[in-house]
Amino acid sequence: MKKITICAILFCLIFSSACTKKQEDSKKTQVYTSFYAIYDFAKTICGDYADVHNIVPSGTEPHDWEPGTQDMLAISNADVVFYNGLGMENWTDKVKTSIENPDVKFVELSAEVDTIDNADPHIWLDPENVIIMCKTISDTMCQADPDNEAAYKANLAEFTKELTQLNNEFEDSLRNIKTNKLVVSHSAYGYLCSAYGLEQCPIEGIGAESEPSPSQMKEIIEYIKNNKIKYIFYEELVSPKIAQTISEETDTELLPLNPFEGSEQEEDYLTVMRKNLKNILISLSN
Repeated sequence: MKKITICAILFCLIFSSACTKKQEDSKKTQVYTSFYAIYDFAKTICGDYADVHNIVPSGTEPHDWEPGTQDMLAISNADVVFYNGLGMENWTDKVKTSIENPDVKFVELSAEVDTIDNADPHIWLDPENVIIMCKTISDTMCQADPDNEAAYKANLAEFTKELTQLNNEFEDSLRNIKTNKLVVSHSAYGYLCSAYGLEQCPIEGIGAESEPSPSQMKEIIEYIKNNKIKYIFYEELVSPKIAQTISEETDTELLPLNPFEGSEQEEDYLTVMRKNLKNILISLSN
């Protein structure tokens, strides 16, 4: 057992050294992102002009993730670290004070966004907020890598057009809905609901792992029955057990709704949000 443990440690050290060497050999700006949504935005703006690395592994629920030794070593070799803020990443302060490289630039992408609820960090579920976040990414990259400033600005302009179109699709599709009530897996959709006049009834809290009490379960079931809800939304990175229990109790069906925190399929934001819109329309049309 000790031999296996020693081998595993040696492998991690060798792997970390190899990754660090690869970063040092690259002439591109080294960009790290805190979880998949931020990675997708940074990759869209940076294109092939910077090396963009996602810290939280794909398919991992990021709320309670903590960086290990390998992650800390990698981040210490970054030029820029983009993160969401608003409590989405509990580890950023620890990393900032622990790494020895003072030249790493940490950029909080929620800083320029008008927040509606400081308890809800899921600002990116409103496409107009993503435009603001991506402008911050572009501005930062133009400063960090001025040789590629034109490319970053062009990518921002193109993505802004696509995000504006996405926002228009949501507004047009949801303008004349008869009901606006959604039962969702956790309290992640405040910005989405605020943007398009919807109302969320969350089964779990912000962190997606806070199970409802028996009295809360009763309230949710009554809400579903009183409002004649036909669908309950679940998420791919969170156990659907509680949603399934409520579904069986209320004779409702399950539909996926993706908060785009992490993605097992590594789909892009526009694709995921259009799937979300499709399923929201299904739930509100019955």
